[in-house]
Amino acid sequence: MSRDKGNAAPAWVAAWLRPWWPDAEKTPNSRPGRDILGTPGTAIEVKTEMRWSHKWLAQAAKYAGDGEIALVVYLPPGCGETAVGDALVVLPLRQVMPLLTAAGYAPQPTEVT
Repeated sequence: MSRDKGNAAPAWVAAWLRPWWPDAEKTPNSRPGRDILGTPGTAIEVKTEMRWSHKWLAQAAKYAGDGEIALVVYLPPGCGETAVGDALVVLPLRQVMPLLTAAGYAPQPTEVT
């Protein structure tokens, strides 16, 4: 992936998220931390590389505070500014199941492992 796409993609994602989080904005390139600011409850990393890396989830988790969901928005090759809604979102299954339960898509678990 081009470095230009990697630098621009967080702004595209922030703009796409603004109907839900009006204060969503790209973190300046020189500032360490999560890629998107103004999205309470989440720590979002935006990635555009050609190959997936499991290390990205660890990076997002490192920036997540207590109770925040760490997730990676992955714009694979062919998914650019006009297709941000088709980007992939990856987060650990242990974070997905409580969300699915709260939304009514999964029953309450009998026991949690």
